[in-house]
Amino acid sequence: MQKNTFRISIISLLTFLSINLAAQKYKQNLQEHDVKPYHFGFILAANTMDFRITTNQAAIGRFYQGEGIPGFENTDGASLFGVSSSPAVGFTVGVVGNYKIAQHWDFRFVPSLAFGERNLNYRIYRIPDGEIPYLVNHTEVVSSTFLEFPFHLKYKSNRAKNFRAYVLAGFRFNIDLAAPSADVSSDQEFIKLRKNDLLYEFGAGFDFYFPFFKFGIELKGSYGTKDLLLSEGNIFTDGIQQMRSKLFQISLTFE
Repeated sequence: MQKNTFRISIISLLTFLSINLAAQKYKQNLQEHDVKPYHFGFILAANTMDFRITTNQAAIGRFYQGEGIPGFENTDGASLFGVSSSPAVGFTVGVVGNYKIAQHWDFRFVPSLAFGERNLNYRIYRIPDGEIPYLVNHTEVVSSTFLEFPFHLKYKSNRAKNFRAYVLAGFRFNIDLAAPSADVSSDQEFIKLRKNDLLYEFGAGFDFYFPFFKFGIELKGSYGTKDLLLSEGNIFTDGIQQMRSKLFQISLTFE
């Protein structure tokens, strides 16, 4: 349902922009905008954060005492059957710095602050005292607040009146401000992540030139290169061999 609403919103926005630009009778706006060596702006974005999980098969079926597992305290124990992840929608705000390298090439630096969360979904065999085990679903929510430092190369098409398309690629360095410190032990923190991550990114977008500003809409995917999971030796981390970040973002830029 969320995906369908998302798509309808994007189609409606693009339709509105096309009608608005057509109504301007092809007057070319901001003729000097792309001649400048550099310019600035800001972004507002919606993101979906997720994980790419590699399962540790050796931990599947391992028995864990119920004590210390939330929701399993009054049972004999539990064993892991499977683990997966699912995304949730968050938001991002940031500042755009754009430097013109050549006619069709720009270098972009977009420091941002991103908020979001990811769901780790576990299928666990609950083992009651003296009773038959049964399968239950359990979700751990992992929240993150990222300081993001993306560096991109942007290739632009020729401008067609008040419209231009582009593609971009680059990398991004993330600092997770919400990640608990690795040297702080807590009975409430069953999953801990490393604070720093390096991601490679690629995307595409469209720029629309209005009389007083340039508006852009951009789709971008990001894939982490580092294993983020800090093993805590419990049922929630033992079943994961590697866990890397995966993000998708749709941005509105104003420059």
